[in-house]
Amino acid sequence: MNTVIEPSPVAKPVNRRTLLVRMFVDFALPLIAYYALRAGGVDQWWALLLSGVIPVIAVIVRFTRTRKVDLLAVFVISVVALSLGVSAMTGDARTMLVRDAWGGLLGGLVAVWLLASVWVGRPALMSLYRTFVLTKVGDAGLHAWESKWDTDRRFRYAMRVLTFVWGCAGLFNVVVTLFAAYLLPLDLAPAVLNASWPVILVPTLLFHLYYTKKWDLRA
Repeated sequence: MNTVIEPSPVAKPVNRRTLLVRMFVDFALPLIAYYALRAGGVDQWWALLLSGVIPVIAVIVRFTRTRKVDLLAVFVISVVALSLGVSAMTGDARTMLVRDAWGGLLGGLVAVWLLASVWVGRPALMSLYRTFVLTKVGDAGLHAWESKWDTDRRFRYAMRVLTFVWGCAGLFNVVVTLFAAYLLPLDLAPAVLNASWPVILVPTLLFHLYYTKKWDLRA
C-alpha cells in the first residue's frame, strides 16, 4: 500500500494592497482629517477628537469582517477611550496627543526587552521570529534554524546586532513621540506623531532585509 505524502501548506503571501490601505487608514487618514478640520476653522480639541475616531471605526469594521479579536486593536480602543475621557474633563487638547505617547511607551517596553536580551540569554528577536519561521519552513525548519544558535558563532553575533538595532529604533521612536506630544506646537505634533514610526521603520526594515541576507539569518 503506497503512502501519499501531502505537501505542507504554504503560507499565504501578504496582500500588499490590503497592507497599504490599512496603513493609510491608521496613519495618513487621521492626519488628513485633522488638518482638513483645522483648515475649516475647527477647534484643535474637536479636530483631534474627530480625527482620532477614525482608527477606532476602522478597528470595529475589521472585527465585523473577520470576527477575530485583535489585541492591538483592543489596546488602541482602550487608549483612545481613556484619553478622550481625561481630555473631556480637562478640556485640554494636548491630552489627546498623549494617547499616542502611551502607545510609543508600550513600544519602548518592547525595545528595552530587545536590548536587554542582547546581553542576557538569546536575543528576543528570535522569540518574535519563531512563529514566522514555523509558518515558513515548518517544525523541522524551525528546529534547524534555532539550532544555529548553539553551533554557529556568526549567527549568534549577527542576531545580537540585529536585535540591538531594532531595540534602538524602538527607543528612538519613544523619544520622538514624547517630544512631539509634550513639547511641539499642537498643530505640528499630529504630523510628527503619525510620521515618526513609519519614518523610523522603513530604513530599519531595509537594513533588516539587507543584514539577514548578508549574514544568512533567514530560515
